[in-house]
Amino acid sequence: MKFLDWIGSGFVYRSPKPYDGFKRFLLDLPSKQLRFLADSKAHRSKKKLVALYLKKNALTQVQNQ
Repeated sequence: MKFLDWIGSGFVYRSPKPYDGFKRFLLDLPSKQLRFLADSKAHRSKKKLVALYLKKNALTQVQNQ
């Protein structure tokens, strides 16, 4: 039965982790726009800018509550 479970596991839908779709959307933005959103003037990789933006945005949501 384990073999059949292994074969069938490829057809099971797994929901994405929170903010995964939004991260993908942000990575498609130009670097200039990401720097503006993240309030950073330094040249950084897009992944670091997205992480910085999400971290900053998460802190502001907690402060507003």
